[in-house]
Amino acid sequence: MRDQHRRSKWARIQEIIWDGPRSEAEKRLVQRLDIFLMTWATYGYFTRLLDSGNITNAYISGMKEDLNIHGNQYNLLTTFFTCGYLVGQIPSQLLLTKFRPSYYLPAVEFLWTIITFCFAAVQSTKQVFALRFLIGMLESPFAVGVITLMGSWYTPRELAKRIAIFYSASYAASMFSGYLQAGIYKGLDDHLGLPGWRWLFIFCGIISLPTSIWGLYAIPDSPYTTRARWLPGDSKQLYIDRMKNIDRRASAPLSRAKIRKTLTHWPIYIISLMLIFHCLVTQPLNYFAVRLKSLNRFSVYQINLFPTAGQALGLVTTLAYAWVSDGLGGKRWQIMIVPATCNFVGMVTVASGASYGATFFGYLINAATWGLWPVLYAWVNEICHDDAEERAIVIGVAQTLGQAFIAWVPVVILNVGKYAPKFKMGFTVMSVLRVCEFGMIFVIKYFVDQDKKANAVVESGVGRIGSDDDSQVVTQEK
Repeated sequence: MRDQHRRSKWARIQEIIWDGPRSEAEKRLVQRLDIFLMTWATYGYFTRLLDSGNITNAYISGMKEDLNIHGNQYNLLTTFFTCGYLVGQIPSQLLLTKFRPSYYLPAVEFLWTIITFCFAAVQSTKQVFALRFLIGMLESPFAVGVITLMGSWYTPRELAKRIAIFYSASYAASMFSGYLQAGIYKGLDDHLGLPGWRWLFIFCGIISLPTSIWGLYAIPDSPYTTRARWLPGDSKQLYIDRMKNIDRRASAPLSRAKIRKTLTHWPIYIISLMLIFHCLVTQPLNYFAVRLKSLNRFSVYQINLFPTAGQALGLVTTLAYAWVSDGLGGKRWQIMIVPATCNFVGMVTVASGASYGATFFGYLINAATWGLWPVLYAWVNEICHDDAEERAIVIGVAQTLGQAFIAWVPVVILNVGKYAPKFKMGFTVMSVLRVCEFGMIFVIKYFVDQDKKANAVVESGVGRIGSDDDSQVVTQEK
């Protein structure tokens, strides 16, 4: 009896830590996916965020002075990237339906690497803007494409943790970029006549190159169309059966009726609004280095290093939110309250113009809110569980609109030329937006509850009809 109690207790611990007790055969299936799909996806996201985010480290490490970047041009570095992302998002999604992801995504990754190398040779701000636009276009297929691939292979009890691990690569990339630039600036600045910030892009290009090569082999497409060489032929049907057991259908062309249904259902609007708020209120840490540089009390090495503490906090909290959310049986909105509250505290602290120590805390705690994103998307997958096409549309539209607002709102309220280094007006506005995001958690919960009630009424109605029909048959037989 005691051994049985211990086993059941260990099973519950396993369920919280990972995917719970399963058959050995299913464990091997998932392990094979993790080895290939997850390693490629996580490393690929790491390199993308490393390459796209290192512009801040390059800016504070000499690019600003060498290229005479001034005024609001710092904000435009993000704006051009986001514009490229928005322009490329929908066309890339269409191309992803026409070509196999195992061919399309590695090709995009190879072009990404070439553009990263090109940053090391820029001679003007205009060239930087052009390359930022191109690299934004080349990033647009990746995150949505990976989430689509993961949703085609993993079950609901497996997916949330994998999304969190995938997303956590962004924090690791930001941390590594700071350490990499700090080390390069200290050891390679002016080596062979090149400033340290140019060496940063060269090293990032070298780090990015393996992703396209590994992707050609690791990307499995979907269970219904896969030709992955690492999948034994007799196991492919087992992967298909796993998806059929959770009603995860093969992709199908969109119809007008399907689009009409999606556009008249609440998730596409409410989830998009939620993600717009979230994307905006997670921007402050991008301006932390600007604040540090304005103090004239830290070296370039320290300015590159300090923000990595926020990235470390974001990494730990993102994984913690996902683990706790799954471990508590899929508690989504309850967990989302925690990062929403942390962000409000941090934003108000920074906006109030408090002491240096309090401001440092306010910036860093902002990173503890980034983990809301994986929990939100796990919730979206559950909200739209019975309609794969709606799920894909909602995720794509919400992601696009969130990035669209990042393209212009920070330029207005976080204008480096006007409001640096304290950005009091911008952070005051973001404090209000954070309250709005907090409220949206309960708006989503309200609509989810309404859907559940409506489904319950429909099911009970069908049950009554069935009972009435049975009664009529019995009466006729009598």
